[in-house]
Amino acid sequence: MTSLPISPKLKAPVRAAFRRHCHRLLATGYTEALRRIRNGPDEETDITGYICEALEKWFRSHPQQSVGFFIKDDPPVCGTGKTGKRRPRTDIVIGYAAGARPEFCFEAKRLHRSKAVASRYTSADGMGCFISGFYAHHTAEAAMIGYVQTDTLEEWQGDLQRRVQDEAQKLNLESADANSSFESAFPLEWSSTHGRNGNASIRLFHLLLDCRKAAV
Repeated sequence: MTSLPISPKLKAPVRAAFRRHCHRLLATGYTEALRRIRNGPDEETDITGYICEALEKWFRSHPQQSVGFFIKDDPPVCGTGKTGKRRPRTDIVIGYAAGARPEFCFEAKRLHRSKAVASRYTSADGMGCFISGFYAHHTAEAAMIGYVQTDTLEEWQGDLQRRVQDEAQKLNLESADANSSFESAFPLEWSSTHGRNGNASIRLFHLLLDCRKAAV
């Protein structure tokens, strides 16, 4: 029996529901990992590992709430023409193991005034990975995560929004939406849409996680 394609009228709600699930799961992993984030080593890969490990543990203890979902920590990107250790890697991928097996990609960058400045967030190794089509070339949505380690989330939100506008031409910016929050865990979330050569435009969601060290 041939399966019927999903109606265009249903694709947007289905995609939005999947996006909400991925946001919720990322928030769960972050919350479960918060003690390690605030007290352990704080390189970008450390924080990503804490979140992924915590969510994997949560999956195992909540099988009914997480059935079908999976998380990948630093998985290699296929279709780039590179092999082995030379393959580029996305920081976090949350997917669903059924149907078309959709995946939602997250690229993370530390935000620290002296160690990891905002220019890295919008660089070719940050947002540029998605805009170039290097990452998530088969999807219309993805997300950037800012691991905030100094100052406030509000200050970084303003800085990043201004930087994206200032670099609009380089980033192929088509539009920006300051009101894109789906979960209370990410009240400062916003989005931007970017053109991609040879691919449809991509909408990037921008999330900020408080990764500042615990007060001594």
